Amino acid sequence: MTDTGPVPAFDDPRDAAAFWYARERSGRMSDADREAFAVWLQQAPLHAREYALLDDVWRDTLAVPAERLRALAREPAAAPARRRLANWPAIAMAGGAALVIGLAAIPLLHSADPSYNAELSSGHGERRQVALSDDSVLELNTDTKASVRFYPDRREVDLASGEITFSVKPDADRPFIVRTGDAQVRVTGTRFNVRSNSGATEVAVLSGSVEVKPSGWRFWQREQLVPGQGLSASASGLSAAQAVDTATLTAWHQGRIVFNNTPLSAAIAEMNRYAPYSIRLSGAGLEKVRVAGALSIDQPASFLELLPRIAPVRIESEGDHRYVVRPR
Repeated sequence: MTDTGPVPAFDDPRDAAAFWYARERSGRMSDADREAFAVWLQQAPLHAREYALLDDVWRDTLAVPAERLRALAREPAAAPARRRLANWPAIAMAGGAALVIGLAAIPLLHSADPSYNAELSSGHGERRQVALSDDSVLELNTDTKASVRFYPDRREVDLASGEITFSVKPDADRPFIVRTGDAQVRVTGTRFNVRSNSGATEVAVLSGSVEVKPSGWRFWQREQLVPGQGLSASASGLSAAQAVDTATLTAWHQGRIVFNNTPLSAAIAEMNRYAPYSIRLSGAGLEKVRVAGALSIDQPASFLELLPRIAPVRIESEGDHRYVVRPR
């Protein structure tokens, strides 16, 4: 691989972030560069934040019309902006002039109030469908909270918790961006499912394609998913894209939960998402038990009746809508 030369020493994390961002985008990073970059990212949380800022700036710059970028290049920046940009000389040295222009453009891109703003939620066990102002449709699963904001150049959804199937109205001029604590999903028009779990986000594509990147220190990673593919994202990065059974994943649209050789612990955790009761496991050997079957979300009591018939377990009541599963 091409030797890109020694890595300079920087006093300001912004200068270092600009250097690494320009070198990474050049496509000329050596294996030694990548190791040094990984070490730098993990040295301090501030390093990752500065690098993430650059990535957001670059993406926003790409959304600005070329005519506006040329106009910005001719316009004098305000004094505070000049002082901030002066801290990033490595960008210009690496041919990142467009990125510098983008920094001046960011206040313009983000200062406008959203043209559409909505707070969405669903209760425990509830499923609901919401049509947005652009004719996109969101199907919310149980215990979901999300914020929606539309701007002239982009559409954004922050999924705080829960699960949503997105049917996005195509608009090449306004990408649709879904953010969770672990990932960002970017599309222009497609149908996909996003589930935000504790410490991870699961993404699956039903039609079209999506781009996924993690929000942790490996945020430079990108993965394109096509129909029938899915992955898991977390702060530590992306799992490999793999084939997924989208019909099973989205069976909740029809009010069903499908288990297919599912570990008992995972089946119980899934039922706890919907049921008006809680179940826990207690006893040795239950980690080896797997179950299969289809259940109605709207008849959660059927799970308590069915489980002892399909698995070597018994169910005991602990009172107050709480149950414990023990080996039989």
